[in-house]
Amino acid sequence: MPPLPAILVSLRARYRRLPRWFRYISGTFAVLALIGLITFGLIWHHYSSLAATFDMTALTRGQNETLIMGAKGEPIGSASDIERELVTLTDVPITLVQAVIATEDARFFSHPGFDIIGLSRAAVKNFTSHGIRQGGSTITQQLARNAFGLQGRSYERKITEIFLAMRIERECTKEQILTHYLNRIYLGTGCSGVGAAARCYFGKDVHDLTLVESATLAGIIKAPVAFSPITQPALAKQKRDLTLQRMAETRSITEAEANAARALPLVISHDKNRVRTGYMLAAARAEFQRLGFRPGTPPEMTMTLRLDWQHRLDTLVRQHLDTLAPKDKALQGAVIVLDNNSGSILAMQGGRDFNTSPFNRALDGVRPPGTAFLPLVYAAALTTLPDVTDAPQIDGPLDNKQAMIGGLVGTLGEWGAEGEPVAYTGGTITPIQALLESRTAATVRLGYQVGLDPLRSAINRCGFTTPLRTEAAFTLGQSPLRLIEFARAFTSIANDGRQCATPHFLLTPTIRSTEVFAPAAIAHVRDTLITGMERPEYRKPLLAHGLANKSIAGYGGITYDRTDAWFIGSDRDLTCLVWVGHDKDIPISAKTTASTAALPLWAAVFAMVTEGKPKGWDAKAPASQLLATPLRALFVEGEARVIRVTPVSGVVLGNDPYQSTSAPGGVPSAIPLPQDDYVPKAIPVPQ
Repeated sequence: MPPLPAILVSLRARYRRLPRWFRYISGTFAVLALIGLITFGLIWHHYSSLAATFDMTALTRGQNETLIMGAKGEPIGSASDIERELVTLTDVPITLVQAVIATEDARFFSHPGFDIIGLSRAAVKNFTSHGIRQGGSTITQQLARNAFGLQGRSYERKITEIFLAMRIERECTKEQILTHYLNRIYLGTGCSGVGAAARCYFGKDVHDLTLVESATLAGIIKAPVAFSPITQPALAKQKRDLTLQRMAETRSITEAEANAARALPLVISHDKNRVRTGYMLAAARAEFQRLGFRPGTPPEMTMTLRLDWQHRLDTLVRQHLDTLAPKDKALQGAVIVLDNNSGSILAMQGGRDFNTSPFNRALDGVRPPGTAFLPLVYAAALTTLPDVTDAPQIDGPLDNKQAMIGGLVGTLGEWGAEGEPVAYTGGTITPIQALLESRTAATVRLGYQVGLDPLRSAINRCGFTTPLRTEAAFTLGQSPLRLIEFARAFTSIANDGRQCATPHFLLTPTIRSTEVFAPAAIAHVRDTLITGMERPEYRKPLLAHGLANKSIAGYGGITYDRTDAWFIGSDRDLTCLVWVGHDKDIPISAKTTASTAALPLWAAVFAMVTEGKPKGWDAKAPASQLLATPLRALFVEGEARVIRVTPVSGVVLGNDPYQSTSAPGGVPSAIPLPQDDYVPKAIPVPQ
């Protein structure tokens, strides 16, 4: 063994002269230090290797979103549940950068990814609180946690976060890190990034933010829910003022500027587009996912939504419900506007308020249509058995056992009429007149004449996903239906028996329009509905919106217990459905009618979407030639006309109720009607 150098020999000699206890302690510390150094090296190697496995493209991957646009190219929102509007650092005002750094990471430009001072302060806090309460995270650490989905509070997660932050600092500049952070940080109300948050809370681009607004956004970061300017304005202002104080302490602004800003009130200009398009946007996002698209591919998708209509529709629904029942905030409404051919949903409202009730009744709601269902019943009946067009039905009471509406006993009520209670003639009534007057007893009798099973099968060609009841009650709309499916089925009345393509928001579906009813049957039904729009009780709402004397095929209805009110109508291009009711089976009111509960809203919406000029049908020459002047004469504003109509052909009778006029084509003459046959006066529409 070669001799030790002289200096080492000297050191060893001196060490041996030290007290034994000192040598023991110092040796122990030396061994522990060596073990600690080795352990530290192993830990460093482990977490460095672990950090190296993460894909750095994750810093930008989540920022590639598909932007959903309106029909006219207006941006509506992101295809994901999180709103994001990408910005560059040059777009961001310096006051916002200063506010974020002052409140989140004052030493951002000097640390290597982690802040030893902040970590030490957090360690002391955690030790005294006997748990992990603070993390001391820098902006870079927050970015790592957000981009790579590091969840939970543990020391292992914290160490991984630190090593990832150091790697990010090595591979990105401070400006790039700050840009990624400002585009990713969650700021509440579904907003990710300062761009989306600026538009949500202040209704402006991020580069237009003031000092006070910048401080407000920076104050939200730590607790977006607790410090939300919308739901917690007092706490948000308190946090904003603390941020301004920190900015003064870091000399980003002067003390005078901070004091002046703190004296200002918290002013929020919440982006109402997010509420007004809430139902449509949520539905479009669901369809986006169902079609298998991924965020960012494609970068933009155009909705069928007309944003200008949607803004007004949201207001119209709220105003109508508040007017109809000012104290009943549980009363809901839904509206659907469909393109009769393509199936595009052009406007839709799923309820009173998306924020308080995001359930979309227009798409997912299932409610009984009541007597509003009668047009489809008669279209199916005339398709299944065309001869019933001229088949007289008994105009008299019906044993409820044959309908089973609300029970098994008693006489079936005539709740479909909008005017006074129906007085049965004791004679007969044509199916067309029964449809015109929403007669329930005659409708049930027609169902039995055609056959309930064939009639049900014909109606099911519309593709309803909810089953129709087996008893005759389905003929009176007592089977709950999806609102969107009901609206689609009604487009067949405008399309000569072909219902529109599958309703959609984004792309043209693969399923095209299909014929569900015979064109001749639809012609009869459509002409009846056009005539029915001249009811006196319909007059005022239609006049108010410039729709009177327009050739529109519309029909209203209610359920027997008045829990649901409907109005649905079409011109050549569009179909609009309106439903009003509760989510539970609660009556709207004891005197609810379709003309008071649903028609005013329908008229307002239809006038809006047609710009007051609906492309109706020629009222002078209806396609079926069945409902020309005779039935139109039934409805005369301001009085009840005593009109005699043949129950077979619809030909007007003379003054003698037993006089008959032979119908063309050898149709049998009229059956005599009683002297007291009349059309009830209308119930005035409330002011």
